[in-house]
Amino acid sequence: MRSVVLIRGLLKGMGRETPCDMLAMKDARSVTGPIAYSQCCVIDAPMDLPDGVYVVTFNGLVVAARKEGGLWLPEEATSPLQIEPRASRSGGSPEIEAIIEVLPLLKKDNVA
Repeated sequence: MRSVVLIRGLLKGMGRETPCDMLAMKDARSVTGPIAYSQCCVIDAPMDLPDGVYVVTFNGLVVAARKEGGLWLPEEATSPLQIEPRASRSGGSPEIEAIIEVLPLLKKDNVA
């Protein structure tokens, strides 16, 4: 079952960290299966945030966000990534590791 949901998340990037609201398509394939989010787009964030690449974390998930020309753009290939609890990782920050994994999704064209 698919539905549009409002998500309260934490927007991180460009040296800033702030709460935000995001709209996303929620796809719950089964009652016990994982929930996937797609077509995520920030709809409410501070106006003074600079253009650039961000991530939004919510409910243990992280999705890419991008601001261009003052507008938040939905990412066609947005894929939520599960952040493992800090205790199960051997050092490092889960947010930084998640950002590293998300950044390739933001590339529109591979330039040689």
